[in-house]
Amino acid sequence: MMDQKPVVTLRISKRILAAGIIVIVLVAAILIFWQVYPILNPRSNYVPVKLQPMNLTLIDRNGASLTLNETAIAKLESFTSQGGFKNSYGTLGGIANYTGVRLIDLCNLVGGINSTCSLRVTGGDRYSIVYTYDQVMGNNLVTFNPATGDETNHTQPLTLILAYYKDGLNLTSGGYDPTGPLRLVIVGSEGVLTDGYLWIKNVVKIEIHPAIEDWTLILNGPYSDNMTRSSFESGLNCKTANHVANWTDSHYHVWSGMPLWYLIGWIDDKGDNNRMEFNDTLAEQGYTVRVINGNGDCINLTSLRVMHNSNIIVANSLDGAPLPETYWPLKLVGSGLSDDEMICNIVEIQIIFSGS
Repeated sequence: MMDQKPVVTLRISKRILAAGIIVIVLVAAILIFWQVYPILNPRSNYVPVKLQPMNLTLIDRNGASLTLNETAIAKLESFTSQGGFKNSYGTLGGIANYTGVRLIDLCNLVGGINSTCSLRVTGGDRYSIVYTYDQVMGNNLVTFNPATGDETNHTQPLTLILAYYKDGLNLTSGGYDPTGPLRLVIVGSEGVLTDGYLWIKNVVKIEIHPAIEDWTLILNGPYSDNMTRSSFESGLNCKTANHVANWTDSHYHVWSGMPLWYLIGWIDDKGDNNRMEFNDTLAEQGYTVRVINGNGDCINLTSLRVMHNSNIIVANSLDGAPLPETYWPLKLVGSGLSDDEMICNIVEIQIIFSGS
């Protein structure tokens, strides 16, 4: 009878070889998958992060809300770039590398935004700014040189993000002046600076609203400036001083805005470190405050009449909403004025000295 052992041995060897080939193929397939997967994975830039406790509420156009905690935010794709700000006193600050989540990505979690939308971002102290769609997309932003603070043009895109890291460390969330755990910052590869009032601290809520139209108020005096809608709103939201004034008319409509004398304090001298500090001495010497509308019509008020008078208001809202087109963008109102002095469609305010 023929010996069967060599045949059995050969069959076992073939099975071992086949099994080895299968293992090699599986290992190769796994390696190839892990090479290809980052390209296919839309969160290929995701780096696990350890965040401090936080809650962020997102509200869509219909009022529905979504709240994210630190775990949910840490899972979103991160974005890192550099930036800083220039505040209203001309001080440069916050220059660093920031890591966080793009503002547009957060909006996409609740339906997204387009040119028919604007975005209100609110901090824990209720300070808020409404950003236009263009601003959210990084457009129409004034930029400054990070070395000199001089206004400069940027050539690379700017990105608005909710940052949770500054130079790789958690943003401060305690103490006298907390900036985190989330802060809206504006960054770009060139590291240019942007206006500090746009950098909202301790962001807790983002709301999608119908689009608003931007405007600019020209201020001319010893110091001149062009005040944008968002910088005007920033002044209203300032927590260090009460810049908001209200007036209820005879029809029980409530007009809200900023007392005229605050705006005059912004431009009444060149050397004032506190830009909104009204120069009493100059006002007592006497000058004219001229308020001009888009048709070229104007009214004149004396400096003594305007001085610390919170009953003369530059209003930007009526019954809690932006002014209707009839009055837009600003209207002079208040108990300190006659009806014919309540000029609307204000575009410029001037300080005029005798003989000038």
